[in-house]
Amino acid sequence: MITLECASLKGFLDCASLAVSGGRSCIILTETEFEKNLLLRIFTGLTRLDSGKIFIFGKEVSSFSCGELNAVRKRMGIVLNNGGLISNLKVWENIMLPLSYHSSLSHHDMDEKMLSILGKIGYDDDIAALPGPLPVYKKRLAGLARAMLMEPDLIIYDSVFDGLSPEIRNKALETITVFQRQKEGRASLFFDMDEGLLDYIRADSIYTLKKGKLYERN
Repeated sequence: MITLECASLKGFLDCASLAVSGGRSCIILTETEFEKNLLLRIFTGLTRLDSGKIFIFGKEVSSFSCGELNAVRKRMGIVLNNGGLISNLKVWENIMLPLSYHSSLSHHDMDEKMLSILGKIGYDDDIAALPGPLPVYKKRLAGLARAMLMEPDLIIYDSVFDGLSPEIRNKALETITVFQRQKEGRASLFFDMDEGLLDYIRADSIYTLKKGKLYERN
């Protein structure tokens, strides 16, 4: 699914290695926001390595063109900590945007699919509103729904549980867990700085970034 082989980036990574197989879940813990964000960019192909290799869905993408990377990213979903919503689009338009470009479903079926996911994760705000006034965690839930609508093979979560109430967090976690199991080989990759994440997520593998190395915990 995703593999790093002796990945190096000057001043950041020093021959770091990691493997996340299909159907598995993985947590990567960093000490700073900068480290987390840069790792996210590496794992999505936005920042190139100085040396080493990164495989995504079995393809070595280090030298891929933008077009080739976009084809790979269509199989990925990314839930950003701030939601990643477009400010001048209504919430429902943000959620439906990728699906409207890449799905043959009718508008009715897309609406039904969206409302079903929103109900499962506990999103109860007006989806016809603009996202600006919403609290960050609501924007994040909308981003989660948007990623799930595309039914990707891999979802990357950026501090997705930060600031959620226990009730909403548990609903979101249950939805994420069920979603991963619905498709054989689907994987989940969680990036976070909070060790407390380990209290409620039982991942198949856990890595910690320290001094340029990724250390796997037992």
